Amino acid sequence: MLRISSILIALLVSLAPCAAQTQSGRAINGEVELGYWVQGPEDGPPVMLINGQGVGTRIGDDALVDAFLSKGYRVVTFDNRDSGQSTILRTAGAPPQTETIRTALSAGLRPTVAYDLSDMATDAIAVLDAANIDGAHVLGHSLGGMIAQVVAAQHPQRVLSLISVSATSGESGLPFGPALTKLSDPQTFASMEFVEAQIKAYRIFEGDASVRMSDDEIAARVDADTAAADPNAAARQGSAVTATGDRRPLLETIVAPALVIHGSDDPWFPIDHAQSTAAVLGAPLEVIDGMGHIIADAAARTVVDRVSDFIQNLPAQ
Repeated sequence: MLRISSILIALLVSLAPCAAQTQSGRAINGEVELGYWVQGPEDGPPVMLINGQGVGTRIGDDALVDAFLSKGYRVVTFDNRDSGQSTILRTAGAPPQTETIRTALSAGLRPTVAYDLSDMATDAIAVLDAANIDGAHVLGHSLGGMIAQVVAAQHPQRVLSLISVSATSGESGLPFGPALTKLSDPQTFASMEFVEAQIKAYRIFEGDASVRMSDDEIAARVDADTAAADPNAAARQGSAVTATGDRRPLLETIVAPALVIHGSDDPWFPIDHAQSTAAVLGAPLEVIDGMGHIIADAAARTVVDRVSDFIQNLPAQ
């Protein structure tokens, strides 16, 4: 009986989903090393997820990844430069002021920044190369959505589809939500330690959304984010967005099928940003009711359902 039980256990293990297995590695792009992870069956449709500003990857604790894995996708995640377990460019120091960057752009000059979105897009390609993935459905959130847009424009042969979430086109004049005022006010984070300020920032980006993050979820997110341990890292990522400027001319060149997803209650980028992006891309816009700027774990399955429906209805490639 013991021997039969052992055989059954071995059989069950062999039939267990491959999603539980994680391949990790380091991708190289010039001076930058990028920590990456691949999960899911080798024959599953590949999806690359690109994080937002200052966000570190939550290994084994991300509802968005889990939702994709449950549908049989092969999921690639990685830390952008200046975040998580990737290279932190400490010697670059603090980035120039936003107005300095904009003045240079207005004068037709290349802003003096550590890197721009094109550099971050080539990081994503380096990860695909290291993971031996020829092409993927590329989903980016917030800053990650902007990086994904540039990946689709500048590396079209590697992108099966583009999914831009909680992002913007870079069109000037679009309004910002109430989160900007709160985040810009020095009193918002007065006398707070770094971790406490990060927790507060997540709640601000959540805003009045009805789909909310638990305290435990935010703690896990902050734990992953603070791995960079450089107060200028996220600011350098932000300067990459500013230095790239209005991306609409770039978006017009994208040939991959695209989907735009946005929270109905985003306190950072109001729906105007999603509408601008969708209009330029000629893409459908899916609004997630009750979602703020962050894809809370509670919203993950809804987002993945929309993405999966979109992917499954694409023409055969």
